Amino acid sequence: MLIKQSSIETRTALTVLAHPDDAELACFGLLAKLRKNGWRVVICIVTRGENGADPTQWDRLNEARVAAALIDAEIVVGDFIDGFVPRTRELISWTEAMLVDHRPDLIVSHHVGESRTAHQDHVAVEAAVQIAVRRTDWLPTLLLAEDTDHDPAFRPNWFVDITDEFETKLAAIEMHSSQSQKYYMRSDYQKLRSNRWALNFTAQSHEVALSKYYEAYFLVQQVN
Repeated sequence: MLIKQSSIETRTALTVLAHPDDAELACFGLLAKLRKNGWRVVICIVTRGENGADPTQWDRLNEARVAAALIDAEIVVGDFIDGFVPRTRELISWTEAMLVDHRPDLIVSHHVGESRTAHQDHVAVEAAVQIAVRRTDWLPTLLLAEDTDHDPAFRPNWFVDITDEFETKLAAIEMHSSQSQKYYMRSDYQKLRSNRWALNFTAQSHEVALSKYYEAYFLVQQVN
């Protein structure tokens, strides 16, 4: 229901995530599916990812732009420092401005789970998004995406079949050459992560489930 295109006007999906590769890892399958269905997709990146790679060797924002171009998504970049994103009024105000400027129907951000161990930038961004969404004068849907590590506190209640978009997701992740040494960038890890949710759906046979890929989210708000 959420993914169907409106016959009246283009709907907008907005991600607000901390680093240049977060959208590709967390929700690129969903974004690709939405684009196929005529949605506008805007990827907001809070930092430039400058502490995640040698900036003299890699341009992480260019990697993100190349990945976004695979689905013709727009990119907006904040000016916060990677690794030092503050949970402050400045971040909340910036996030509110992103929401007002783009007025999205759907927002995707981080699920931080046990925030004692989650990435500090993810914690700050997720909190700012939750506050900003509460202050909107419309009612966007808010999804929190699975993080890179398996977090037992992540109990998803909203799933999307990305089987048809899975190769696009992998291709987008591969654009981030500067991060290729990290285990969660590996295609086999992504296949395992996306495939395991299919095994939870008992209506599917084991053989069918092994050929399916899903992204999992925690649905915070949806008003129909």
